[in-house]
Amino acid sequence: MKRFSITLLPLLLTFTVLQAESAPMDEDVSSLLSNYDKETLTAISNELIKMANDEDASFEYELASSHYNRALQIREAVGLSGHKSYASILYLASVANSKAGNYCMASEQAKKASESFLVHGVTKYMEKASKEHAEYRKACGVLALK
Repeated sequence: MKRFSITLLPLLLTFTVLQAESAPMDEDVSSLLSNYDKETLTAISNELIKMANDEDASFEYELASSHYNRALQIREAVGLSGHKSYASILYLASVANSKAGNYCMASEQAKKASESFLVHGVTKYMEKASKEHAEYRKACGVLALK
């Protein structure tokens, strides 16, 4: 059964990405939650993160931030928002959002990442995320004035 799920995962991801282009993110995640178990949803989240990493490396920041955000929503829904990896994904999402020009969202995510890193005792990244939160917040403020 597990082998069957893993072979269908790429097909499922393709469907998920295509569906996401035509539906708001919340509806897309709700649809996934009602159709798949926690293990499969975690695997989908991991694949979305891999895709986002590749897209970030290819300078496709809007797409990368979209995939990071969707992965975060899935992890929140299955109860993984307290996990240390969630803080790392939040941080990666904040960087991608800032590169895409979404400074307000990037600021919010960097702040949450900093707080989460603090909870897990990862001070090096907590400080880095906190510093970037301040930078993104300034950029967000500048955009708000325009």
